[in-house]
Amino acid sequence: FPSDGLVLTYESISYGRSLGRTAKFPRHSIAFKWQDEQAETTLSDVEWSASRTGLINPIAVFEPVELEGTTVSRASVHNISIVKELALGIGDRIKVYKANMIIPQISENLTRSGSLEIPEYCPVCGGRTAVRSDNSSESLYCTNVDCPAKHIKAFTHFVSRNAMNIEGISEATLERFIGIGILKTLPDIYHLSEHSELIKGLEGFGTKSYDNLISSIENSRNVSAGSFLYALGISNVGLSTARLICRYYGDDMEKIMAADEDELCEIDTVGSVIAESLCAYFRDEKNLATVKALLAELSIIKNENDVKQDLEGVTFVVTGSLNHYENRDALKEEIEKRGGKVSGSVSAKTSFLINNDITSNSSKNKKAKSLGIPIITEDEYIERFGG
Repeated sequence: FPSDGLVLTYESISYGRSLGRTAKFPRHSIAFKWQDEQAETTLSDVEWSASRTGLINPIAVFEPVELEGTTVSRASVHNISIVKELALGIGDRIKVYKANMIIPQISENLTRSGSLEIPEYCPVCGGRTAVRSDNSSESLYCTNVDCPAKHIKAFTHFVSRNAMNIEGISEATLERFIGIGILKTLPDIYHLSEHSELIKGLEGFGTKSYDNLISSIENSRNVSAGSFLYALGISNVGLSTARLICRYYGDDMEKIMAADEDELCEIDTVGSVIAESLCAYFRDEKNLATVKALLAELSIIKNENDVKQDLEGVTFVVTGSLNHYENRDALKEEIEKRGGKVSGSVSAKTSFLINNDITSNSSKNKKAKSLGIPIITEDEYIERFGG
């Protein structure tokens, strides 16, 4: 039974409790930790991994050793001060351990060559680096404001469920890929297979997780125009608005990229703020290049033109759990395809509130009742509108 220490306590529980406690600890017990298991190995490389704050973290790569029942080959060095304190250099003999039996750390450098070079350029974008003092310790930063590592949220939004729906690529995974330089732009997602061995070698990854990731990426190559436009993360353009715009232009991305503000404002519910955001996005040459590179990787699924627009002029609000549709987004998508509108809140313009729990005292139910708006269940929607 693996353990990281022992706790000694009184055999008499009642007596132990009678001893009381300090502000932080009970007086009836004392903990002893085992001494950390250490192993000696050779430092073979130091990877520099950039993060969203611009901080570039040194990661020690060493010849694999067995520690606490697992094989370990990497350890974070945290900052420049620790690099200097350990006097690290490639080829040095080092001692490593697992802090709290979990996190690999370097405890000692036996060689202390101090020959490791601090990079002058960011491994992600190639921008200049700078050493800055942080709470009495020195850290390395990328000075390029446009470094992809600083725009992790754009990548996270792009792969999210309502956007490109790429499973198995969490924000933490994206940050790691960006940090080691294999993700610099959104189109790079579709070239991750070129780095298969590197990815499989990352901690927490293996052949199965890598295969699942690549499969999900390949599946995302067939995407609706609305989901793709939403995935770009254009300010003020939510999923419903993206779908409306794409339907107006027949899912033709070339027409959408060339649209002007006056033309966009002709679309119902698209105002000047949304139109300005969309046009400004596509006027930016970098954005335009990114979109064209992405379109070269994707197949845009166009909606059938013969879908009946039988819900035109009808506005719904959908809330609560559903039984027949996969989720609320699936129902919303169907309504919008049929010409209807879906709003996030109940107002005087709402035609129907769809809620399977008609008797609930939710704020949406109360608002609908106060405005005299019909509350219908999912079954009633299907019966009335043929969903």
